[in-house]
Amino acid sequence: MSDAHLPDHPPLPVLTLARYEGGSLERARAWMDEGERRRLAVLAARDRDLETLWSLTEAHLTLHSGAAGSRHTLRTYRNGLRLWLLFTGRAAVSLLRPRADEGSLFVRELEAGKLHLKRASKNKPQAADSAQAGRPLSASSVNAYLAGARSLYRALRWAGATSVDPFLDVRPRADKVARWDKRQPYPQAAIEALLKVGDARHRVTVLLGAHAGLRASEIVRLRRSDVDVAAGRLRVVGKGDKVRVVNLSASLRRELAALLVGPLSVGPLPGSPLLVGPPPGSPLPDSPLPGAELVIGGTPESARLRLRRACLHVGVPFLSLHALRHSAGTRLVRSGRTLQDVARHLGHASVATAEIYAKWADESLQNELDNW
Repeated sequence: MSDAHLPDHPPLPVLTLARYEGGSLERARAWMDEGERRRLAVLAARDRDLETLWSLTEAHLTLHSGAAGSRHTLRTYRNGLRLWLLFTGRAAVSLLRPRADEGSLFVRELEAGKLHLKRASKNKPQAADSAQAGRPLSASSVNAYLAGARSLYRALRWAGATSVDPFLDVRPRADKVARWDKRQPYPQAAIEALLKVGDARHRVTVLLGAHAGLRASEIVRLRRSDVDVAAGRLRVVGKGDKVRVVNLSASLRRELAALLVGPLSVGPLPGSPLLVGPPPGSPLPDSPLPGAELVIGGTPESARLRLRRACLHVGVPFLSLHALRHSAGTRLVRSGRTLQDVARHLGHASVATAEIYAKWADESLQNELDNW
């Protein structure tokens, strides 16, 4: 039966509630009935129902991808789905029967900057997306949004709503910028300048990135109960909810102590300038600290904004909040630590990911050219 001639049926109440209650696994349970899964998927595709299509996609990711990914990844996938709905809606393309080459045209329009999402605001929380000329998207952004649109069709095939894959032979343009040239680390002088301004919360934010190597989401989600100042380590919930124990630098211990529990004398500790304290992987004793549960709190966006303002204040070019993490990896390599040490400290699943820090840390070529 075509999706244009299906009778109208209201969505199941249990599915509507499941979108907002419980975790992703609980929400996925609402899609376990094969018959209802197909019916609701076809109806959602016909009505271009973003919320139901995303609920289906999230359920498939949860059940069949091993790990649904970080919150940032899921948000990017959802935005990829929104962009696909915008593209197909503008061209009156059936979601279940897209025309040949629609997937390739979608990617080309993303690359040209012709598809944009409206950001929600307090005044317009449901601002409509629009198709208009704008700044071309980077190759990494195009690939991320394409992954979101692809995940929708894996979910629709899982539901039995369609058998097509409009992105089967789609190939985004190769990134012309080397990955080590896209996100440079902050120089050490810039880190030191940033630590001379702001309050303790600001300094802890900088050091959590530049010394502990935390990601933006890990910084704002860090809880007091995850911090053991005396032992010099903290527990981090990272990408895919993976947990790792991170050793603290002496300066980060002092700033955390000042922010959370009052002054603490931290003398010189053995090891590298960053890898200090007990060996990684050893048990982290419970040492709950008083006060608000979150150390930094807020959102990654608000933390980025605070760092941007601080950079403007001290005259340091703003790279990104994530560049603080790159600074940690680069400094470790320059201090002589192995790539295995760097990968463990930063929570990389593969040592190969840490190779980028070796590129940034290698100044031999520039030193040679300086002598010409």
